[in-house]
Amino acid sequence: MTGERDPSEDGQAPIASRKVWRAGRRFDAGTVPAALAVVITATMFVFVLGLTTQQGGRPVSWFTGGLVGCAVLMAYGMARKAPGRGTVLAIAGVVLIVFGFLALLTIGLPLLVAGVLAVIAAGLTTRR
Repeated sequence: MTGERDPSEDGQAPIASRKVWRAGRRFDAGTVPAALAVVITATMFVFVLGLTTQQGGRPVSWFTGGLVGCAVLMAYGMARKAPGRGTVLAIAGVVLIVFGFLALLTIGLPLLVAGVLAVIAAGLTTRR
């Protein structure tokens, strides 16, 4: 009743609660691109296995192993407090970009996108 208005009346949260929300955040800027890259990489892995099996061939082990390795590295890099997370994301991104160029005529474009997202996530995590 001192004449001050409550910020919640204007549709805005009080300043103190915004600080608590930001401090308790589970994700940072690098987590979202890394998660998208993991989803794209896992989807392309399943697609490659399905396509080669459907055609009666065997998938190339170094390529599928590389996709799985990159997905695991990026999943590790999603953890906020993981040591060396920027380096791991950058390595996975570069490998995915190389794989994308190698498979450019078939599944390369999504792999290039996943690699660029991983490199962006690495840049966002090391910017602190």
